[in-house]
Amino acid sequence: MALLLPFTEVDLKVAAGPRSYDRGLDYLSEVKGLDFDGPEITATVYGSDAYEVCLTVGTGRNGNVVLVGDCSCPFGEEGNFCKHCVATGLAALKLAKTREAVAASPQKRDLLVSWLGSLSKDELVTEILELLDSDRDLRHRFELRAAARRADVDQVRSAVENLVEIAGFIEYAQARDYARDVSRAAEAIDALIDGDAAEDAIYLARDALDWVTEAYGSADDSSGSIGTAAHELLAVHLRACQTAPPDPVDLGEYLADLIIADNYGLAPDPQDYADLLGEAGSTAIREHVAAVYEAGPEQWNVRNLMESLLKAEGDIDALIAFYSAHLDDRGQQHLTIARVLDEAGRPGDALDWAERGIGKAARPDDRLIDYVVARYRAAGRQDDVLELRRSIFQAERSLASYRALRQAAMDSGTWLAERPKALAELGKDAKILPARSWNSTVLIDALLDDGDLDAAWTAADSGASQDQWIRLADASVASRPADALAVYRKAITPLKEQTGDNAYHQMARFLLAARACHEALGTPDEFRQYLTVLRMFQKRKRNLMKILADNGL
Repeated sequence: MALLLPFTEVDLKVAAGPRSYDRGLDYLSEVKGLDFDGPEITATVYGSDAYEVCLTVGTGRNGNVVLVGDCSCPFGEEGNFCKHCVATGLAALKLAKTREAVAASPQKRDLLVSWLGSLSKDELVTEILELLDSDRDLRHRFELRAAARRADVDQVRSAVENLVEIAGFIEYAQARDYARDVSRAAEAIDALIDGDAAEDAIYLARDALDWVTEAYGSADDSSGSIGTAAHELLAVHLRACQTAPPDPVDLGEYLADLIIADNYGLAPDPQDYADLLGEAGSTAIREHVAAVYEAGPEQWNVRNLMESLLKAEGDIDALIAFYSAHLDDRGQQHLTIARVLDEAGRPGDALDWAERGIGKAARPDDRLIDYVVARYRAAGRQDDVLELRRSIFQAERSLASYRALRQAAMDSGTWLAERPKALAELGKDAKILPARSWNSTVLIDALLDDGDLDAAWTAADSGASQDQWIRLADASVASRPADALAVYRKAITPLKEQTGDNAYHQMARFLLAARACHEALGTPDEFRQYLTVLRMFQKRKRNLMKILADNGL
């Protein structure tokens, strides 16, 4: 009777996607060394190289089957369920049809344990040495573990340095191997702790972290494997400190330096060392960071660390003094200060800082303006909202500031009086621009936004961008079809000389709009004649003909 595996071909297709699944079918005969070990299925799949595959079968939150594939091929190393994983899964399903073949696989480990248990100590040592002689990498791992257990610090240091101190760039394909070496170094240092050499392990872990950080600056760690291994070193350093507590002040200064120099997210969290640092160590961190900050207040990582320390201390005035030393010309830092004061229950001071930010900023950040507007509205200060929006519009006459002014004036019931003055200002701006037909002005955008099409057409005659002409035509197909049609015809003309699907789709879009104009004018025959001539001269553009046909043209 066949043994049922906890997944099916459908599960493989879901995990891989149709493309990888179909390609995996071609590799079924290349699967070798298929083996079952609990929830894992391993094999070697031969393609352009020999790739090691491991499938893990699990259960999701909803009880559904979850297949995780790990393959040494480039596509698999990016975290994808590749064609080799598919081939391995299919081979496993095929093998599962013979119950004995699958049922015997879990017994392999039991047979191995039984055989090893039957060997004498000398026989076992002989077997292991023969294995180590044939596997250089495994021999180095055993040598490193042996040195660590003997607390041979010099030998462990030499081995760790060889593992993690790398010259040259670490390519993406090499990153996992390097990360594996870093993990082995962490294991060796961790073994020193158990070998009564915890104090030596502290300083070796520090050196190893320095070597890894230097290597990380010349590595492609897109997979995140090196970063994960580096945090294993941090964990070993912490355990070593917990086993042989160092001087709190020295530890605090070291942690501060590590965090200040970190550019890659490889720094420790001081909270993990809180019990070891105590008040003396924590003070050392603060003083060290403060000294470095005073010497170079523009270093972003030092500023971030200083900000975090001030937040942790809860001294609002000190935090505000810190922020006020780094004010910007958009008022963003003023807004940060206002929000801190709001959280501290000081709304009056918060609004004062926000208003100062708007007054001093060359171009106030929109979020700062919205903050002040919200505070004014909450206090029923609608006149102040209008005055603020008016001043912002005067400083920067954009469509966004026009819309905001319109909303404020409508809320206060004064838009009918406010609108002519705003449009007059935009009209002055339009006159400053060169009077040519493809020049963009905010005036046209504002009139279009108001829905004042007649005024927009009049303004466009003095200069408008192509985008504005098209938007004006789109809005006027029903009300001014003749004017809109002229715009579309003009826009189609240069497209006749262009190639490429983007131009073809744009031409089809304008032709559909032109047809709508002709229908509104009651001249559909004229459009059909125009289209016939256009198709005749453009017929060699096969993609264009297809796109026109797809659009019913």
